[in-house]
Amino acid sequence: MRRITPLLLLVGSLLSISPLTVLSQRSAILTGRTTDHRLQKLSVSWWQDGSFIPSTMSIAEGSDSFYFKIPVTAGKPLFYYLEGSGTQPVFGLIEAGDSLYFKQLSDSLQITGKGAAASRLMNMIQRLQDGIKPNGTDATSLQRLYSEQIKVAATVLQQNKNSINETVYKLLEAHTMSGPATRLTGMIWKVPANPDSTLEERQVDFYRRDILPALPVIEVNETTVTSTRFVNYLLQKSEVDFYIKHRFESNTTAVYDWVKQHYAGRVRDRLLAQTLMQGYAAGNMPEEQETCVKDYLSIAVDSACKQAVARLYGRTKKGLSRGAAAPSFNLPDASGKLVSLPQFLGKVVLLHFYDSDTIVSGELIALKKCFDDKDVSFVNIGNRAMAEGLPGMQLLLDDASKAILSQYEINRYPSFIVVGKDGKIFATKPPNPLSDHGTALANIIYEALLQ
Repeated sequence: MRRITPLLLLVGSLLSISPLTVLSQRSAILTGRTTDHRLQKLSVSWWQDGSFIPSTMSIAEGSDSFYFKIPVTAGKPLFYYLEGSGTQPVFGLIEAGDSLYFKQLSDSLQITGKGAAASRLMNMIQRLQDGIKPNGTDATSLQRLYSEQIKVAATVLQQNKNSINETVYKLLEAHTMSGPATRLTGMIWKVPANPDSTLEERQVDFYRRDILPALPVIEVNETTVTSTRFVNYLLQKSEVDFYIKHRFESNTTAVYDWVKQHYAGRVRDRLLAQTLMQGYAAGNMPEEQETCVKDYLSIAVDSACKQAVARLYGRTKKGLSRGAAAPSFNLPDASGKLVSLPQFLGKVVLLHFYDSDTIVSGELIALKKCFDDKDVSFVNIGNRAMAEGLPGMQLLLDDASKAILSQYEINRYPSFIVVGKDGKIFATKPPNPLSDHGTALANIIYEALLQ
């Protein structure tokens, strides 16, 4: 039995969630136990059938075991995410009728049951990729890092190809390679300009010589685009391909039109929907966004994607918007020293609002490693109490300062706001990093750095 990174399993209050009533749905079961301690908090999330917001359930505390029942559409594997507060999460794939059993030992976590091979492979590959360290922060060093991470995924998958079915193999391939492939593609924006050549020439040369040959060849179909990581990779590559062809950076309309021209059917609908939803999250120009949304609603055939975009389009946008001055604040840090937003001018700031029941640590720690502290600051603002293990600065809201929540329109936790180097709002509702392992949020921060 293969071992994966140790996971401290913790649990909170029980949420009663009824399975969806669909003829083609069956349940998948996640169960497990710890061998040396009681559970305190544990949650599981899953993504399925074009839903961009993960469903989540938790279980009651005070036990050494857990049980989750997940509704799964037959023939459509879904991604699940098992997380305990402040610990290494477990990712996996599960199908209708599967039953996975997790047993925590003192130094490892064992996964057994029908379909366990895919979950073990996902976690093994993630651990191996995280173990590869860059030799520097320049474009060439990072290009080598991400290329090696792609090769590791390809090697492990090929060695274990006979242990999983073809559909799951394609999904694992798309998921495990897309994270480093997205970051690799984005290295085009880190190429420095030399006095003897234009930046555009060096970017194009670096892309064709070093980036393009290292990118994975992944089949694009209705199954593989259920991986949000893969969707974000395809969108990132569309933006870069547009730039390579036209030699100027794209806007929402340009990326939308590029995807529309190069993809078809439900794959096109999934990619365009993600483009538009990211546009809303980043606070794109209303007129430009509205033109694209109206066109999408007239051509989309995938009902789940169409409904997701329509819901956002129908929602009246008030208050915070891209380009508006970010509301200032003065909040105490862990030592009691007051911290104000203006002191971060010249840096991109990720504001993370949370309470004690919604701690997102693992993904934020991984996300912070993508950026230099001199360029990006992570500011975690806790409601009622501070949490351990979050990267960056910790600030605390008290009764006198809770007006900040309404100023930033925080109506749920966790919530994120990206503030640009000029102190103005860059993204009003960027995606929760749990939804795609931080890929979309990382892309938004990179865009803010370029402004």
